[in-house]
Amino acid sequence: MMKILLAEDEKYDRETVKHIINENFSDELQVYEARNGREAIELSESIRPDIAIMDIKMPGIDGIQALKEITVSLPNLYS
Repeated sequence: MMKILLAEDEKYDRETVKHIINENFSDELQVYEARNGREAIELSESIRPDIAIMDIKMPGIDGIQALKEITVSLPNLYS
């Protein structure tokens, strides 16, 4: 099963994307949620996702900076 890291600060948007993924790929993909870039970085260390879907504009660390930090330890991450 592939793991997706979904980082989005807007709860409604995060839940909508998660719902769409689960409705269509629940047998193949497992979705993990982060509310901001820092949380995404920390979560990626433990779950080691295969795919990351990141909001670019988030408070604190934005999605681009978070991806830069995540790909240091996960260079094959799809984003």
